[in-house]
Amino acid sequence: MARKRMIDPSIWQSEDFGKLSTLAKIVFIGLFSLADDEGRGRCNPVYLKSTLFPYEENIRSADIDKTLSEISSNMSVVLYSCDGSSYYSLLSWDTFQKIDRPSQSKIPEYNENTMELLFDEHSTNNRRTIAPNKNKKRIEDNRNIKEENRNKIVEIYNTYCANLPQVQKLTEKRNKSIDNFLKDFSIEQFEEICKIANVSEFLIGNNDRNWKADFDFLMRTDKATAILEGKYSQKKRDKLDGFKDLWKEAKDEEERNGANNNTFGW
Repeated sequence: MARKRMIDPSIWQSEDFGKLSTLAKIVFIGLFSLADDEGRGRCNPVYLKSTLFPYEENIRSADIDKTLSEISSNMSVVLYSCDGSSYYSLLSWDTFQKIDRPSQSKIPEYNENTMELLFDEHSTNNRRTIAPNKNKKRIEDNRNIKEENRNKIVEIYNTYCANLPQVQKLTEKRNKSIDNFLKDFSIEQFEEICKIANVSEFLIGNNDRNWKADFDFLMRTDKATAILEGKYSQKKRDKLDGFKDLWKEAKDEEERNGANNNTFGW
């Protein structure tokens, strides 16, 4: 079952939202109320009609289909098909919804190379009414924003974490880690995390195994939270018991993850 979602008050002043018909406005709000923790959901008109309007006999699935065309034309949402099923993805999801411990989506992420937009001028889905839309631009803008944020995060890390191993390459796994990290923390908070980590004796390798934290370590939300809350601060490190506690925690995690060449299993 979908969690409770927030409706940003600014939506009522949005010019794009104002272009929608009354029914389309309700359906759009329904989309993000039904969306999973990554802002995705099913957009089959029959499904949406039965879910959003189970008692409205005068609303047909064909009416829902028309509203989806309106929504695709005006709002920051991608409607696409994959393996015969119809889905949607809300592009501004992370801006307006803050999810505590989000669950991984079971719906495939939109891939422009392998999937088809439902309301694209080149769509082969003849049932759809072709409408002019801004989806391609929105998708590109969203991609550019993510790329800029990823590069900014790496730049901050390499600038402020001179005592830690520097990032040489952004992998797909790291890109996803950064995207998930920024759902919980701001770029300004990450800068503070880096500054703290760079002067932490324990994190920069002054321990009996010469282990050092790295970028992937800082990308873990539990570790980032611990750093911000002072768990690795100098004041605590000055106490031998505090250092031992940190090391014991690291050893316990190593045992849970299984022994390997990486001390902590990251």
